[in-house]
Amino acid sequence: MSAENLVTICITMGLRPDVLQQTLESLGPELRKLPIIGINDFGDAETSAVFDRLCPHGQRIDLGKQVGHHPAVDAMYAKVRTPYVFHMEDDWEFTRHDFLDDALRLLEAHPDVSSVCFRDTDNFFIEDAARAQIVKEDCAGVSYARMDALSPKWYGYTFNPHLAPLSLWKEVGGFSGFKRESHISRHLRKQGKFTAFLKPGACQHIGFVSVAHKPPSAFKRFKNWLRGRPTPKV
Repeated sequence: MSAENLVTICITMGLRPDVLQQTLESLGPELRKLPIIGINDFGDAETSAVFDRLCPHGQRIDLGKQVGHHPAVDAMYAKVRTPYVFHMEDDWEFTRHDFLDDALRLLEAHPDVSSVCFRDTDNFFIEDAARAQIVKEDCAGVSYARMDALSPKWYGYTFNPHLAPLSLWKEVGGFSGFKRESHISRHLRKQGKFTAFLKPGACQHIGFVSVAHKPPSAFKRFKNWLRGRPTPKV
């Protein structure tokens, strides 16, 4: 199974053009050829310019006002015309590019997998006792890890870079009805679904480092946006 004609990239971005550039460049030119939709809910020109330059064929959404994280994601997904969404954020570094076909194969073979996350499990800051609860499994020739034993509410869904069927978003009625990411995760956990973490992982979070070079006010606005809190314009 090939990602071509099956996958649309959707990326949230804003306030961190340098980190977005690093993320998109690490994704590589071949993956950037896939259909790609981006939304800059903060509306800063610098971030939008980076997206337009590196993804000239991409579709950038401007809603004319800040709506918050979950409604912004819903606005992107409403424009997707492929059966799968490769969800991204603007602060990740990809270390390999051959992961989509395995993710597609796993989603096709395992109905309880809500999404296939590309974050390396070694990139999680968890204690050794918790790490010992990570379970490694195989399905359809694809290796992955399960972390759902670590928490009753997390690891059912994540906005970390992942592949998921568009039908999942439709089945939950969009994300705007959920206040937090953990609420989406808990909802899907109750249905017996879980996030599979592809092995080996394909990306790591770089936002922890990069935001240190941005004004604290911008970082605070960004974190509030992710958490669904109001972020006054400055």
